[in-house]
Amino acid sequence: MGLDNYELYGCMSLKKRNFISAVNKTDQTAHTSLIRFEERREKFFWVQPGEIYFVKSADHYVKTLIKQGSDVKWMSRHSTLKELFALLPVKNFIRLNKFYLLNLDHFSHIDLTKRVLYFSDDSSTTIQHRISPFLHHLLRSNYT
Repeated sequence: MGLDNYELYGCMSLKKRNFISAVNKTDQTAHTSLIRFEERREKFFWVQPGEIYFVKSADHYVKTLIKQGSDVKWMSRHSTLKELFALLPVKNFIRLNKFYLLNLDHFSHIDLTKRVLYFSDDSSTTIQHRISPFLHHLLRSNYT
């Protein structure tokens, strides 16, 4: 993504710059948030919230499944699930339990017997922690 026509605003969080907001100067109605993730040691990516498929908690880190080109990759970020959830658009993301966040735009279906979450591009991930029957019913009835 070229940022030639954007003004960047930095926001500080946890002593590190890890969130910026980019406002398109040519079209003031467009507003994009970029969030920093680390693919591996010292290799960072700035990601738009729409590229995030799924997030799982790992203590004070989050492991995030992110669309990068035609691939889907796991990346990490030093943050709690609650802190990351506060940066994401409310209408697109849902908290499945205390361990997981899901982007509803990429959700396809869930198989609780196999404990697998499927996405719209036929990729999937296993889920180890329980999702409530109520939430499972809500996802199945509204998003599949």
